[in-house]
Amino acid sequence: MSKTKPKTKSTPTNDTSKDLFADTNISMKTGHLTKDAEVISDGKYAKIRFASNKEYETSEGEVKTRTSYFNALVNSNLTDAFETAKTLKKGDWVYLKGEDVTKSFDTPEGYKQTASTIFAYKVVLKKAKANAHAGAMTTSSNQEDPAPAIAS
Repeated sequence: MSKTKPKTKSTPTNDTSKDLFADTNISMKTGHLTKDAEVISDGKYAKIRFASNKEYETSEGEVKTRTSYFNALVNSNLTDAFETAKTLKKGDWVYLKGEDVTKSFDTPEGYKQTASTIFAYKVVLKKAKANAHAGAMTTSSNQEDPAPAIAS
């Protein structure tokens, strides 16, 4: 005869700390713009395309670089971030913080594709390309989270 544990009722608690990070979607990225920022959708968004490089060493000791490309949008309601984003130029080094959104769609050829976009709420110009424009360290955010120090 096997013994079973008696069922106990769980009592709800006000402790939400265990759910604090459930379904958190925060993305932080740095990279260089691959082209100038564009203002799109009748001025509602600034569109940014940038690339990040990752260096790694192979088992043979060779150092290789893998480049990843990202798209980001900044809503004009986020005034500080939008003002910084729309002035970015190709080659600028930026730090972005936001949320990732991925959508799938069918191509005209009938293939299933996915596309990811970062909806950025923090945009920091870390370094302007060859003094392309003034204010080489422009910070913008609607949050009080400082950008992490990034060594160059």
